[in-house]
Amino acid sequence: MIKSFSLACLVTASLSFIAFNAQAETTGIPSGFQLQEDAEKKTQKINTADLKKMLDEELDMILIDIRTAAEIQNMDGKIDAPQNVHIPRGWLEFRVQRVALNKDIPIVVYCGGGLRSPLAAQTLQNMGYTKVKNYSEGFFGWKKAGLPVKP
Repeated sequence: MIKSFSLACLVTASLSFIAFNAQAETTGIPSGFQLQEDAEKKTQKINTADLKKMLDEELDMILIDIRTAAEIQNMDGKIDAPQNVHIPRGWLEFRVQRVALNKDIPIVVYCGGGLRSPLAAQTLQNMGYTKVKNYSEGFFGWKKAGLPVKP
């Protein structure tokens, strides 16, 4: 189910990217994909090996899963790490201060495949957090690497 779900997501995202970019060119309104690209330029990306190292070495860091509860269930879980907290993207600005009490605490955000996490990382930076990173490979990358997941 994960493979078909992730393939369907990637195909849908690619087709949407083409359609929205074409529309944005005619309307002058940036697409979500354009906003994502801009956010990626302003945020440090890390890969699976980097995240694994951080989770092993930086016990005070916060790993924020911004997917919805339904996504976590449909994708068979989340990254299994004590630093992992779930704050859906739509609630990030309102709930992050419950877990990130210090603006200088290391924070890594992730989603399923890296589409929304750059936007979440940029939001956290706009809020004043100084050590924000985007795990660009997302849950799909973590699971593909065979690393531990928690249902």
